[in-house]
Amino acid sequence: MQNIYNTILVTTDFGEHSMAALEESFNLAKMTGLEITLLHTIRDNQTLFSSFGGERSKSMKKEYEDQMRDQLRQIAAEASGRSGIQVNAVISHGKAHDKILKSAHLLHSKFIVQGINGEKADSGKTHIGTHALRVIKKAECPVITIKKPQKTKGCRSILLPLDLTQETRQKVGHAIEIAKMFDSTIKVVSIYWSSGNKSILNQLQHQMKQVTSFIEKSKVKCTTEVIERKGSSKTLAPMIMDYAKSQKDIDLIMIMTQREAGLFDLFLGSSAQYILTHSEVPVMSIIPKELGFSSMIN
Repeated sequence: MQNIYNTILVTTDFGEHSMAALEESFNLAKMTGLEITLLHTIRDNQTLFSSFGGERSKSMKKEYEDQMRDQLRQIAAEASGRSGIQVNAVISHGKAHDKILKSAHLLHSKFIVQGINGEKADSGKTHIGTHALRVIKKAECPVITIKKPQKTKGCRSILLPLDLTQETRQKVGHAIEIAKMFDSTIKVVSIYWSSGNKSILNQLQHQMKQVTSFIEKSKVKCTTEVIERKGSSKTLAPMIMDYAKSQKDIDLIMIMTQREAGLFDLFLGSSAQYILTHSEVPVMSIIPKELGFSSMIN
């Protein structure tokens, strides 16, 4: 069957985290047989040249754009030479998240890969930048976020947190696809958050059996574990991250980005936000079908 995807879209602002995202995209491109498109967006409303008027301002903007294009092409050429993958350089103008989303759609991108470095809020807590957050929340395709270069190449194990919602089970197909590419093990984990409620525990265990059977029928290695929540904390994400660290071989975490009802558009849910902010390994974010687009993988 013909591949409907053309490229893996990698965003860059030329920062260290962007370069890490590019490096990590090489293996994914090799496994999928796709090219890489390296995208840099220039803001049209830059104040950099605002003190210069008329032709002088236009000339400086043109010079700046030429410099950015030359730098991007050089990075793409060097990346192509190192990886053996065709890396294309594209410059766009406008709001970064808007151009990333539109480019991913027009180019039929299978994945968006973006580096994130985390930003400090006034409270001192680290959070995801607004542009990166908008891409994660609204992308048609899965978005992989990367903070730093990984010590291991490939993907040894994929962490697949599951709960009892219908949406979260949609991750399973994506996990199987990646696991087959890299010969990975899928590690399914659920948090038993209602201690003493045997009905909830039975439902989790039943779902785990169904998921395990489905994964194993796809000839992918799988492990499962139900973890009982300790204490009174209502946030389950720290337990997921603690589990990931304890395993020593988790190279990808898969999450859904459904928002909680009644909250503003950029809210991804407390668990998703926590994992994106604190994970040292790449995170793949997926929008549930009913909240996203029909082009999502079945």
